[in-house]
Amino acid sequence: MPYELIKRWRKNGFKLLVYWTHKRDSYGKEILAYKLRDNGRLIFKERDFHCSPLHAIDSMNAVEALLSFLSLKPGDTDREYFDDYTPAQMAWCKSSRCEELAMLNYDLYEHLQRKGR
Repeated sequence: MPYELIKRWRKNGFKLLVYWTHKRDSYGKEILAYKLRDNGRLIFKERDFHCSPLHAIDSMNAVEALLSFLSLKPGDTDREYFDDYTPAQMAWCKSSRCEELAMLNYDLYEHLQRKGR
C-alpha cells in the first residue's frame, strides 16, 4: 500500500511532507514517513516517526513533535541518537539552518500552547 500524504508544512525555505504508512508499532502508535527539505535540498527521508496517541496524525501537534526531533543537534541528546546520520545530515544539524528550524518549531509550539488554552 502506498503511503498517503497527510500533511504539508512550509516556512522560511523549509518544507516538511508527512505521510501515513498505514502501520502501527507494538504500542499502537501510528508510524509516519516524512521528507524534510531545506531550500529544496533533501535533508531527511524516513519512515520512522511514531506519533503520540495524544495527537491526530495529520495535526500541527504531530508536525511540531516531528520537527522537534528533526532539529536536534549534538549536545541536545545522547550521542548515539546521531549514529545513523549521514555526513551531510550531521553537517546540516550543526548548521545555523538547523538552529533556525528549531526556533521556528519553538514558535509553532508556543502558538499551539496559546491556541489550546
